[in-house]
Amino acid sequence: MIRHTRASLFAVFVAIVLGVPAAEGRDGSAGRTSADGPKYIFYFIGDGMAAPQVHATEAYLGALGAPGAGRIRQLTMSRFPVHGMQMSYANNRFITGSAAAGTALACGIKTNINIIGMHPDGRTPCTTVAERARSRGMKVGVVTSVSLDHATPAVFYAHTPNRIQYRDIGRQLLGSGFDYFAGGGFLALADVAAEAARSGFRYVDTRSGFDGLKAGAGRVIAVNPYLDRSKSIPYELDRLSAAGPGRDYEGSITLAEFTEKGIELLENERGFFMMVEGGKIDWACHANDARAAIGDVIAFDEAVAAAAAFAERHPSETLIVVTGDHETGGMTLGFAGTGYEAYYEKLLAQAMTFEAFDSRVLAPYKAARNPAPADVDGAMWRIILEHFGLDGARLTPGDGDGEDLGGRRAIFALDRRAATAAGGDAQHEGTQGEGEEEGREGEGTGGATSGHRRRPGTTAGRPSSQNVTSRLRHAASSVFRSGGARRTCTVPSSHRLPRRGGRRAGPRGRALFVLARPFRGLSGWFSWVY
Repeated sequence: MIRHTRASLFAVFVAIVLGVPAAEGRDGSAGRTSADGPKYIFYFIGDGMAAPQVHATEAYLGALGAPGAGRIRQLTMSRFPVHGMQMSYANNRFITGSAAAGTALACGIKTNINIIGMHPDGRTPCTTVAERARSRGMKVGVVTSVSLDHATPAVFYAHTPNRIQYRDIGRQLLGSGFDYFAGGGFLALADVAAEAARSGFRYVDTRSGFDGLKAGAGRVIAVNPYLDRSKSIPYELDRLSAAGPGRDYEGSITLAEFTEKGIELLENERGFFMMVEGGKIDWACHANDARAAIGDVIAFDEAVAAAAAFAERHPSETLIVVTGDHETGGMTLGFAGTGYEAYYEKLLAQAMTFEAFDSRVLAPYKAARNPAPADVDGAMWRIILEHFGLDGARLTPGDGDGEDLGGRRAIFALDRRAATAAGGDAQHEGTQGEGEEEGREGEGTGGATSGHRRRPGTTAGRPSSQNVTSRLRHAASSVFRSGGARRTCTVPSSHRLPRRGGRRAGPRGRALFVLARPFRGLSGWFSWVY
C-alpha cells in the first residue's frame, strides 16, 4: 500500500504532471521503481461538476430511501480520504471554460479561453500528463461521455489555438500514440473507421464488437452504438427510461463499462494512465435540468467505483484523482422560498431529460400547432405532468402528484441500487449552495451552446415561440426553485422569461477537487483551498 501523507500524495501527482524524470533502467530506458509514484493512474473529471452537483446527487439518493428526511447517501468519490478545493479561473478571464480549465488540469498551466493544450500565446504547446505517461512507457486511455474531440478529452492529446478546430483535433487524436479512446464519436472526421484503421487503431461501434475486445487487442477506438447529434452517448436518465427514450437505447454502453474495458485493455507491467470524463453533467447543468445532471453524476460515480474496485486489487500501485473543471449553472440546493427545505423525491417522476423532451415531445407538439401557443396551455400542462410529474395547471398540493409513474419505477430501482452500492449509513449533511449565474465561452458545433437556458423572470410584451419553449423547459426541470413547501411547481402559465442578451448559465470560479486512495477506508468531507 502506498503510504504517503496527504500532502505527499498530492505531490506525487504534481510530480507526474511536471515531469519529474523516472529512474533510468539498465538498458538506458526509463525504468520504474516505487519512488516513481503509482503504476496505475486514474484521472476522473466531472465536467461542470462541483460540490453542489455532488451533494444534490447524494441528497437525491438519500431521498429514495427516506423522502423528505434531508439525508444523504455518499457517492464512492465522497468516501475517499483526501479532499480539497481548487480555483479554476482562466489566464484571461475569471469565469473559465472547459478548454482553459482542462488545459490547466492536463498541463499544470493557466491558459486563455478556448485554447487546447497550449500556452496563452496560442502557439507554444504544453506537454500533458498523458503525454508524459506515454513517454514513461505507460499505456494511455481517454474515455468520455461526449465526443472524443470535445474540449476536455482533447486537452490530453491535442494542441490547438481554438477548441472548435475539430478536424485538426481528431487527426491529432489519431496520431497521438495513445492506446485506448472510448465513449462518444467525432464531430468532423468523415470516415472515422477508415482513418482509424490507417492510423493503426481497431475501431468498434457496436455492443458485440465492444464486448469482444480482449487484452492484446492493440490500440482501440470504441464508440457507443447510440450517439446524439453532438456525437455523445445518451444521458443516463434517457438510457434508463423504460417509459421514455430508454427503449431505443438497448445495448448502449455506460461510462463504467468503458472504464472497465479500458482497465482490461490497458493493464500491463509498465502501468497505465486513464482519463475518464463525465462530460454531460455540464450540458445538463447548462439546461438547468437537475435530474439529468444527477443521473450523469451517478453514472460518473459508477465509473469511479470501477476504478476503486481495481485499486482494491492493486492497493500499493494505484492512484485515483477525481475532480471537476468548473461548476456550471450556479446550481442551488435550496432557497428562502421553500424555507430551505428540499424535495428531491419529486425528481423521481421525471421520465426524460430536457433534450429528449424537446425532440420527442415538444417538437411534434409545436409542429401540430401553427402558430405555436403564446403560452403554456392545458394540453401542455398535461404533457408536463405525464413526463415530469409537475402539476402546474392547478398548482395543487404535492401529496398526490405524479403517483402513476409507470416504467419510471425501473429508473427508481436502478437508482436505489446505486444508493445501496454507495454503502454505509445515510448521514446528515448540510446542503447549501450559491446560486449566481455566470457566462462561459461558446462550445462550437457540438457543445453546450444549444443547452443554455434562462431562468424565470418577467418581461413585457407578448412572448415569442422561443419564450414559450423556454418556459416549458424550465417548468419541467427547475424543481430546486419550486416555491412553497406543499407545491410541486410554482411556474404559473402567465410567467415570462427574460431575454438577457444571450447571457448564459456557466461555470463558476471554484470546482470540487478530490485526491483519493479509496483503500484507506471511509472519511467525511473536508476541504482546503490550494
